[in-house]
Amino acid sequence: MFNRRYDAVVVGARCAGAATAMLMAREGKSVLLVDWAEPGTDTLSSHCLTRGATRQLHRWGLTGALMARGTPRVNRSTFHFGDETLPVDIRPVGDGPGMMAPRRFVLDSVLVEAAAASGATVAFHTGFRDVLRDGSGRVCGALLADGTETEIRVAAPLVIGADGLRSTVARRVGAAVRAEGRNALGHVYSYFRGLPLRDNHAFFGPDAAAYSTSTNGGAECVIATTTPGRLRDLRARMDDNDVLRHLAHEADPGFGRMLDAAERTEPVRVFAGTPGRVRDCAGAGWALVGDAGYFRDPVTAHGITDAFRDAELLASAACVGTDAALAAYQAQRDEATAGIWQLTERIAGFDLGMEATKAAFLDLSQAMRAEQAWMDARFAEPAMAA
Repeated sequence: MFNRRYDAVVVGARCAGAATAMLMAREGKSVLLVDWAEPGTDTLSSHCLTRGATRQLHRWGLTGALMARGTPRVNRSTFHFGDETLPVDIRPVGDGPGMMAPRRFVLDSVLVEAAAASGATVAFHTGFRDVLRDGSGRVCGALLADGTETEIRVAAPLVIGADGLRSTVARRVGAAVRAEGRNALGHVYSYFRGLPLRDNHAFFGPDAAAYSTSTNGGAECVIATTTPGRLRDLRARMDDNDVLRHLAHEADPGFGRMLDAAERTEPVRVFAGTPGRVRDCAGAGWALVGDAGYFRDPVTAHGITDAFRDAELLASAACVGTDAALAAYQAQRDEATAGIWQLTERIAGFDLGMEATKAAFLDLSQAMRAEQAWMDARFAEPAMAA
């Protein structure tokens, strides 16, 4: 059983919430990290950690733990636009990889274990019901429920929602939606062995795209992408395995033939598409991090980087402990995300044509390098590098 008073309650123990809890605990804050799920469960993900996210993991001292669990190095990203191929080598970070794509049950578990080792209290099978408020309306704690549905009231001057796109915390605190995207894509996922590819590959055709990334267990995570309308039409005519292979052939016939010869090792999963959304991410006694506060279409494979960046910004603000610091967290998040948000919207429209799509991804590469420099300038403090 956990205590009834903490400096912060973090709702959601995946990459955003676990990283936030870990960083706050390393600064000596008492943190309760809760999640309703079983520990170590999987979730839909592109798995890609950009170089900026890998640099954070390196500073946090967690790259070795991920590699010890079989996470391979990703040394190159190769973009295929019809007959044109653009390889991009990824420089190492320290003695580790410059890019990784760990399975989520590996990444999230490593972060939760690091949070617990840093002093955070971790409670799985514990659900969030509502925030508690004081007489002025300020959030002052959380109403939780354990596996027996027993309600538990926990006092805390800060409740952090890291509970995903459909965040209950965001609804309970009334976090306003500041921006909504117009575009969304449908994505079909699975894992394969026997593909003659390593590292990270992206294939673009007129009506579909496909991606392959090396991940744990000697497998490649394969994602095929098209518009939601086309995805619905295809699923009405064939099963999801055939949809994935059909889209891979459309994206690049050569890649499609590779996939036909490979062994699928897990069921096919589908994300039908949701437009991006930006919420207010801080208020009186509350904050949001990860997809709860900021979600973009997965086509730019940047969600975990967003989660890590915002976790470190929020942890720093929460350790200061003032409303002004939380307001600065929101301003910094908005500053960091504006360019990549706009590029994601452009790419997710799926109507640019091959040359304009190539130009947009080159712009995205430049934006990610600028983001890395922005993050390096803000996360150099020794306190966050422990």
